[in-house]
Amino acid sequence: MDLSDEMIIKIWNNLNNIDVLYSFVGVNKRFDKLVRDLVYTRSIQLAEKDSKTNKYCALPDLIIDRYCLNILPQIHQYIECLILEPFSTERILLSTMYPRLHKLIFTKINTDFVLHYFTEESPLVNIFKNNITHLILTIDKKGSTSSSRIDLREILLPRIFHIFTNLIELDFNQNSIEGRPLISLYTLSSMIYYSASLAGLSISVKSFNDCLCILDGRFSQLHKLYVIIDQINTPSLCIENLTAVTHLKCFSLCSYSETNEYNSYILPLIHQMIYLEELELCLDVSHRSTFIDGTHLKNEILIYLPRLQIFMFNIKTHSKSMSNYMYMQSNNDISRTFLNWQYGRVNCYISHYPDNAAQCHIFSLPCNMTYIYMISYGFQGDVCKNVRILYLSDSEYPFKHEFFLRIARAFPFITHLTVLNNRIINNTDESNDQLTSVIEFHHLISLSIRFQRAIYVEQFLVDTNTYLPNLIDLKISYNNLVTVTNNFTRDVTRRNCSNVQNLSFTIRTITAHAKDFYLYFPCLKDIC
Repeated sequence: MDLSDEMIIKIWNNLNNIDVLYSFVGVNKRFDKLVRDLVYTRSIQLAEKDSKTNKYCALPDLIIDRYCLNILPQIHQYIECLILEPFSTERILLSTMYPRLHKLIFTKINTDFVLHYFTEESPLVNIFKNNITHLILTIDKKGSTSSSRIDLREILLPRIFHIFTNLIELDFNQNSIEGRPLISLYTLSSMIYYSASLAGLSISVKSFNDCLCILDGRFSQLHKLYVIIDQINTPSLCIENLTAVTHLKCFSLCSYSETNEYNSYILPLIHQMIYLEELELCLDVSHRSTFIDGTHLKNEILIYLPRLQIFMFNIKTHSKSMSNYMYMQSNNDISRTFLNWQYGRVNCYISHYPDNAAQCHIFSLPCNMTYIYMISYGFQGDVCKNVRILYLSDSEYPFKHEFFLRIARAFPFITHLTVLNNRIINNTDESNDQLTSVIEFHHLISLSIRFQRAIYVEQFLVDTNTYLPNLIDLKISYNNLVTVTNNFTRDVTRRNCSNVQNLSFTIRTITAHAKDFYLYFPCLKDIC
């Protein structure tokens, strides 16, 4: 071959390392030398990943055979991380020795997998106990194939800390769209799950009590905690004198449900984190008489955290009965509270409603969070390239075509979109240019339209309104779908439905469908 080593490596860098190793290990001495570079061998993904959905599935047996018999035994001494799916895990891990392996990423594990492998009798127990310090897990939402009624959320943590005795980092894949279990620690004894080595934890829990359990001392070395809480309600546990709080250097607290416990519990907890260097807050705060703005953050958070270097936030405040003074505040008024802000740019907007109700949304720029919850009609737009999941919700004002144009420009890479709005659209006050501009969501794979207004189904499925070239998952009202598609015969809605694989109905499920229905959804795999 006449190509230089540099040119070969440049070509390989455009390929998946699975394909590089599969194609070039053992071909000749030159390729063997090049392919053993740590770029290709340090971390190996032995599961197939869909480029659109980012979901993993098993590799073909032919590929696994070659890896286990020929490839892994030749490069085993370089491997530090393996990305595995359940069906081939045992075969891959037992195919050779891995002296440098310290990180495992498991995709789509379920109760069967945990019961079989996270035990003292597991053929993999020595690897788990002696080698693994970093563990990332994605849970299969479809669950177990066994008849057992064991709740994975109850057995997972005790088994992990019993088997992975040298664990330093544990991550339940918070960035995963679908594999985030809500784990309850509060109901479990501290004697069955604890760790003297765990330094970093990323987890989703049910309640604020669960978060307090993490900080009560059972993880004595914990200094990084990323927690998503399903509901922040009044806890039964004490928030004072938590042993691990003062050890934290990095803390992320997210909850996508409304809470009115911000002043009572969230702030007092943060005030104890005096050595904190990084803080991330994603909150939906209700029942306040004033907005959370720059002045509030300075006076109620920053003065308590003298070592803080990084502060990212996505905070929504809403109240149903504000004073006239607070109600009359504008976007500019909120922006001025962030003058001389030392933690980067901030975007903010206020949505005003009748009877002195209002919402204020403030968030850091650039948006490092993958999830922005509940954008309302008042959003003015600012490019947030990292956001992948977006909820659009407003109980008072309808979303118009121009609003969706603004959203598409501000969030160009969103993959999952939910629209919650039951208000009637009146487009008569929009310009012809706005109404004729086609909205494009090139990366959107999942769309959910709640409530019963067919106009939003029209907005997204008619291809002269919106272009959705990669839409795979669609959740929608069946009756609205029938109406907008003219009983699955309308041409202008056909293109946006042509790639849909999974169809969910929010109101009514039909067991039998006409022939036109299946012609309309030629790629359909699942209906529920």
